[in-house]
Amino acid sequence: MERKRRRRIGGRNEEDKLSDIPDGVLLHIMEFLSTRQVLQSSVLSKRWKNIWKSLTTLSFRPFNGIHKYNRSLSHVLSNRDHSVSLHNLHLTVFISTTPKLLNDAIKYVALHHLQKLTLYIDFKFKEISNSFVPLLFNCQSLTFLDLFISSSRSSLKLPPSLLLPSLETLHLSNVTFTARDNDCVEPFSTSTSLTTLVLRHSMHHQSEQTLCISSPSISTLKLKNMVNSDTFIPKIVLSVPNLSSFKLKISHFSMCCELFCTCHLPFLKEVKIDNSVRIHSSIIINWLGLFPNVRTLT
Repeated sequence: MERKRRRRIGGRNEEDKLSDIPDGVLLHIMEFLSTRQVLQSSVLSKRWKNIWKSLTTLSFRPFNGIHKYNRSLSHVLSNRDHSVSLHNLHLTVFISTTPKLLNDAIKYVALHHLQKLTLYIDFKFKEISNSFVPLLFNCQSLTFLDLFISSSRSSLKLPPSLLLPSLETLHLSNVTFTARDNDCVEPFSTSTSLTTLVLRHSMHHQSEQTLCISSPSISTLKLKNMVNSDTFIPKIVLSVPNLSSFKLKISHFSMCCELFCTCHLPFLKEVKIDNSVRIHSSIIINWLGLFPNVRTLT
């Protein structure tokens, strides 16, 4: 029979139950911790020194000392067990993060079959290279992507098509879409598995262009404050025949948008419109006319 590990506490020999926890259980517990906390656990014992290297979820969240944060990111990606796939990554990028480190991180997750990525970028993009964008939007294994740019004054320019065939959920904030021609921007048609799309402050800059949200798979669509501009009213065309839930929010300092639809939306169950800006009643009437089959309208 295997001898139980024991430790001496207060003059008594106590069974060391923590050391008897299987590696799989310890890894599951670590999934709920920040990566910084996980690294700190490696000093507990020889057993804990390397167990973090098999984690499939990594969460790099801000802590004191951005340079220490960047070194921690580099250390983890260089020393984890490369034979283990990486399923979930939460990453914050600062202005001090070098383009090479960011590119290396995106290359790493693409090679290790990342499924879920939350990428929070805390700077203006004119101050750093965005060469990681082509790497990110060719990550074939992604099923969830939340890309948040913190500055509403500086947007990230995306390629004309998002080549993410496995992507099911997409959140974009403060990005700019690229047109293939001068008439229409249509970035989502190549993401054939996309079911949930959330856009915030994400639009084109040229008033003659129209954003076409075209996808037979999208069932949930949320648009929030698409443009902070007083130079043009954005035009958005919906071509989403399987849409079941639609939410539109327009608050102060944002422009209302012109909505058009190319289909009857027969599966639409819920529509919520939250508008806080002054607009002409004809625009509201036009919005309501797009949803004649909706079951619940707020």
